Amino acid sequence: MRRMQTVAFIVVAAAGLWLVGVALLMALRPRRSLDLLDLMVKKLSAAKWPLTLTEQGLRILAGAALIVRSPASKLPGLFEIAGWLVLITSVLVIVLPGRWHVAYGVWWFSKLTPGIVRALAPVPAVVGGGLIYLAS
Repeated sequence: MRRMQTVAFIVVAAAGLWLVGVALLMALRPRRSLDLLDLMVKKLSAAKWPLTLTEQGLRILAGAALIVRSPASKLPGLFEIAGWLVLITSVLVIVLPGRWHVAYGVWWFSKLTPGIVRALAPVPAVVGGGLIYLAS
């Protein structure tokens, strides 16, 4: 059980670091962030399954790690609920029609400007840092 907790912590910490990295990109290079989002939406449109399975597989891994790590975290109930939400929504993205996922990305892309992206940058930074702190 201790080994599973260690692996779960590593996965949660990696997810937290990823979010902090995304936040830095959003804050420092908001136009590049939008370009990457646009590229991802286009790739989802062209070849849905490989990218979708990779993206959602990583989210499922992170969700499962949150669930496994929840008893050892500083907020076990929140970790468990968040883990199940991430896991269930990831499975839904896989089983629902791919065009819905693409349409959602296109919708967001049409709403975001570099200024909005920069203003939202603290959100993934706080969530990522919070994940690491709460998991430790």
